[in-house]
Amino acid sequence: MKLGKCAAALVVTSFLLTGCGNSKTVKEDGKYVVASLSKNKKDKNIFADDIFKDITNTNSGKSVYFEAVLQQLMDDKFPIDSDMKTDANRTVDQIKAYYENQYGDNAEEQLNTILSSSGYSSLDAYREAMIKAYQKSNFLLDYVKKNFDKTFDDYYTQASPREASIIKVAMADVENPTETESTKLNEVTALISSSKSFGDIAKDYSDDTTTKMNKGGLGVVDSTTGISNIYGKDVETKILALNPGETSEVIKGNDGYYFVCVTSTDKEAIKKVIKKDLSIDSPLLAYDMYLPYIAYQSYDVKYSDKDVKKLVNGIIDEALKERETNRGGTE
Repeated sequence: MKLGKCAAALVVTSFLLTGCGNSKTVKEDGKYVVASLSKNKKDKNIFADDIFKDITNTNSGKSVYFEAVLQQLMDDKFPIDSDMKTDANRTVDQIKAYYENQYGDNAEEQLNTILSSSGYSSLDAYREAMIKAYQKSNFLLDYVKKNFDKTFDDYYTQASPREASIIKVAMADVENPTETESTKLNEVTALISSSKSFGDIAKDYSDDTTTKMNKGGLGVVDSTTGISNIYGKDVETKILALNPGETSEVIKGNDGYYFVCVTSTDKEAIKKVIKKDLSIDSPLLAYDMYLPYIAYQSYDVKYSDKDVKKLVNGIIDEALKERETNRGGTE
């Protein structure tokens, strides 16, 4: 991949990437002309160099610029294929089905409202974004596969992964449980202190349909998994605080009361589990927001413009310094 100022600047504007390598590209005084505006019978040319300067004058502009450069690298090394499109279509179909089940005849209106508030003009625009998200996931997965040991060691240090299990006693209103709900909660509480295993209690009593048949097993969870969005912040906090073999007291969650148990924090055991299921769903792809910068550096990118090279390397250096600072000054 060879990257020049014109191409990179155009990616993050409304202009199409059609000119920089084309012999028909318009030039004026040695500069690429990307657009021409007419006013009062006079033409004013817009140059790639000017767009480049405007884009890269702010931190937000630099971030957008790097994403554009990264997109070019991914398009070159991991072009969009049928699998990415299939995965995106499946995701969109699942979202549509969810809204149809939830809102019936009002599903389309509700979905369009959510899409608009999230910055998408239509479901097709969201579909295109999902295709690129799967493209990026494959780009990161390739890096993780090639650098698994290094990435996992960092993940284990930074994200506190552990294998955990959960039992849920559902409540229609957690502040005002019914008599039936209270009776079940008391029964489960008593069983937690008995000789019956946590997994067997989960299988027989848990109302969490996602984990019930797996004896409450959540698999590997960590500080970046985001399980608080599902079960509540207190549940997540307790899971991350428990030692192996410990079981929590009852915890009030989003839509019920919970018991959690940490079964293992053993590094080698967790490493084996994660390596066995190394896919775009792996936590190794999501735990570090700076991973795209690190993965980008692993490629030998050629630049046709020294300003572009200096800028891109500067953006990466700033990002990785920020990463180090956020980690308390350690790499």
